[in-house]
Amino acid sequence: MSLLGSAPLRYLPLKHRVLSHSLARRCFTASSRQANKPHPVSRSVEFKQWSKNPHGQSPRPSAYDITFESSSPSWVGHKEVYLLSKTGVLKLPFTYLRDTCLCPVCKDQYSKQRTFRTGDIPQNIRPRWIKWDGRQLSIKWANDIPGYASDHTSTWSYDFLQKPILDTHDQSSVNEPVRWSKKTMSENQHWISFDDYINHDFKFAAAMQSLKRSGLIFVENIPESREMVEKIATRMGPLRNTFYGSTFDVRTVPEATNVAYTNQFLGFHMDLMYMNEPPGYQLLHCLENSCSGGESLFADAFRAAKLMKKSHPQQYQLLCEQRLGYEYRHNEHIYHNKRPVFEIDPQTNELLHVNYSPPFQSAIPSPDGKDHDHQSVRRLVEAINIFTKLLDSEGAIFELKLKPGVCVIFDNRRVVHARRQFNASEGSRWLAGAYVDTDALLSCFAVSRRKHPTAWKNMNKPPVSQASDVPQTNQATDSQGEGEIKISE
Repeated sequence: MSLLGSAPLRYLPLKHRVLSHSLARRCFTASSRQANKPHPVSRSVEFKQWSKNPHGQSPRPSAYDITFESSSPSWVGHKEVYLLSKTGVLKLPFTYLRDTCLCPVCKDQYSKQRTFRTGDIPQNIRPRWIKWDGRQLSIKWANDIPGYASDHTSTWSYDFLQKPILDTHDQSSVNEPVRWSKKTMSENQHWISFDDYINHDFKFAAAMQSLKRSGLIFVENIPESREMVEKIATRMGPLRNTFYGSTFDVRTVPEATNVAYTNQFLGFHMDLMYMNEPPGYQLLHCLENSCSGGESLFADAFRAAKLMKKSHPQQYQLLCEQRLGYEYRHNEHIYHNKRPVFEIDPQTNELLHVNYSPPFQSAIPSPDGKDHDHQSVRRLVEAINIFTKLLDSEGAIFELKLKPGVCVIFDNRRVVHARRQFNASEGSRWLAGAYVDTDALLSCFAVSRRKHPTAWKNMNKPPVSQASDVPQTNQATDSQGEGEIKISE
């Protein structure tokens, strides 16, 4: 049954299938006037199916009836139901609706797991009774999945039908990443006490909101214990176990197999890029730091990527496409992976991850699997050099010396970290580290946002840095006014 003439909606031109709110209301009004009565609360709908396009020569097969109870604008098509909302018309195919049934028979209320398979649904499934009151849609099926009772009823709220998927990867406008510079982070670090982090759910939720948006937070007043890093990490999710262990120590050792275990300068990098799934978040809990030097450095690679995209779009695109190799090659462990510097979300076309770890780079992979040529290697080196200069610029680096009892938590797929050289002959430096996977944090973010929405909605954006916080020459300014950076060609 269609309110737009005699043709079923599925045979209308595409531009007429998605109706605006005003057009749909005019259609309903016209239909009601023709019937000389208001929208019916209950009616029997003669439901005819067409086997071919109505512009062809196909006859109409036999019809079947649907009892349609509606107190809100809506109508039934041949394969779907249409619900009118303030934003337009919601088109819901019957097969799709049956697949999303949330009743206790179809979805166990304790395990939250489905009890049927999508392939079990009859291809020609259709309703025999529909009820829509503007807030809730209910359907009884004429030819349900075999084994289901005849009184089986599928019910959905309108809110669920509008947004049925809780995508933890979705970046809403309220909590999208906030890029930061030295000035921004110097003025707006997020600090939370260990006691509040562990015992105060609302303050923990606010810290998680800040971690999601800026990728960097600090926990302070931590009891003096090597085990605390695990307690802090598991507040967010399970530990990520690697060949370094479920937790690890960063301190000077002889004949170190990692430069982190020396007192040398360690440049900007991200951890474990050579693994198939690098850990999403890293924790470093300072237990001792009495040496001279050893300051920790952080920079927002998302900010550098955006500046590069504006000032050098061709080189930016090259780093989105050309993959670099990363490796860990020792007697007991051999790892290797290839990934682009800028990893783009295929659904949103936005930056998803940055992959950058110069200490662990392998030989440059050939872009086409064949021999290297001078021009392609030169262009790649040029692009990497531009990105490196953006990260290393004075206005991009936030620096502090971690004190005992402080733990830094940062996004390992966004924030690069480094360490200045320190004098190991004077005092000691000891950090306890741990990793937590991205999936665990995405779940943690979603749960804390659901339990404490005000902690997520009421957090104001940190003020953006001004142009004075970075060298001001070449036009590489982003929309947030985060500075201009001179890149040597």
